[in-house]
Amino acid sequence: MSLPEISYGDFGARLSRAGGAARIPLSGSIEITFKCNLRCVHCYVPDYSGRGEMTTAEIKRILGEAADEGCLWMLLTGGEVLCRSDFPEIYMHAKRLGLLLTVFSNGTLIDERIADLLAEYPPFGIEFTLYGLSDETYLKTTGFPGRFTRVRRAIDLLLERGVALSLKAVAIEPLRGEIEKMAAFCDSLGVRFRYDAMVHGRLDGSLAPTQVRSSPDTVVEYDATDPERFAEWLKFYKQYVKPTRPSPYLMSCGAGVNSFHVTPQGMLLSCEALPLSGYDLRRGSFREGWYGVVGDIRERRAEAFNVCAACELKALCDRCPATALLETGSPDGWIPYYCEVTHRRAALLEDAIGDTQKAARYLAHAERVKTGWVPEGAILPRATGLPAGGAGCASGGACAASGCGRAAAVQTQPASLLQIERPPVHAGTSMEVDR
Repeated sequence: MSLPEISYGDFGARLSRAGGAARIPLSGSIEITFKCNLRCVHCYVPDYSGRGEMTTAEIKRILGEAADEGCLWMLLTGGEVLCRSDFPEIYMHAKRLGLLLTVFSNGTLIDERIADLLAEYPPFGIEFTLYGLSDETYLKTTGFPGRFTRVRRAIDLLLERGVALSLKAVAIEPLRGEIEKMAAFCDSLGVRFRYDAMVHGRLDGSLAPTQVRSSPDTVVEYDATDPERFAEWLKFYKQYVKPTRPSPYLMSCGAGVNSFHVTPQGMLLSCEALPLSGYDLRRGSFREGWYGVVGDIRERRAEAFNVCAACELKALCDRCPATALLETGSPDGWIPYYCEVTHRRAALLEDAIGDTQKAARYLAHAERVKTGWVPEGAILPRATGLPAGGAGCASGGACAASGCGRAAAVQTQPASLLQIERPPVHAGTSMEVDR
């Protein structure tokens, strides 16, 4: 008797549906460090020192406890994961647990030893983020010279060994004109490439990363001029956005249903950027946190001043409680940038579907937002961003991994992350993060 075959996509969808009903934590991500050897202009990490981060034993325990509760897919990310010398030990422990591992890296620290490890014990996938196609561009986007040369070598090392590598990029303004070249570069290598234009605030509330966002017009131009990307958006729009109905609840994604995130300090969250209903895994078990306070966020209702909860396009919008909290100080806040992008994108998609009236309505809304219109009662992004982090020193970034004195001199105390809960505020105001 042979078992029927199904595609991997169908398998994942079926498992997610069944696991969601039982709140099984099928998919997780763990930032094993905030340390990094780059200083990317759009990065959300507030402190690269590595102070207060989990030990090897703590990470291995948490991985084991998550696997015991049914976790199947696990993402190892950072920071830069290879800034931890114990990465091979953590990686192999996760492999032995049977987890389907994905690794996010900037690729600059991949050497023959790591490439051999990944070839002998292959991950489910490994993704490098590209910050340009030259050392000159990398200097502008990451703060350090010579980095693309390192990445190019790492790509060769992995492809020579048959490791499942894919490449991606963030379509920030400094990379305007290079995204198309990156796509062609990846195509020449036979490597999958994807990109996203969304950049949110830093985890400590700073708006510095948002200064390099591409304009809403540019973001939607990427959609319109990339046939494959446009087809994916259109399929998503028809399947998930058109059926969207208003909901009284704050959350509308899968965070806390069957996915979770663990910070470098061991805090279990429903989402990497949403420090609400968190649980300290250094004080208790994964099971206690997952089936305890972490799930509470799903029961939280949107506030009356949440102007996005009833929006028919919310499934298309990158504004969510996490991004709202980082930029406005409230998970119920409104972000004009995302609102404009979403309505321009929806106008493009409705025009393709043939509903020109609806397309015109969405486009008119986007133009109103662009000119400064604000929904009544909405909580807005802070008027000014918090100070940006210190620039990298002349050591070339090694200080992030070794803890050099010059890095410590720039920032002697770890950056404070946003608080787990925000104090109540009056609707219609901007919420400043206390510093």
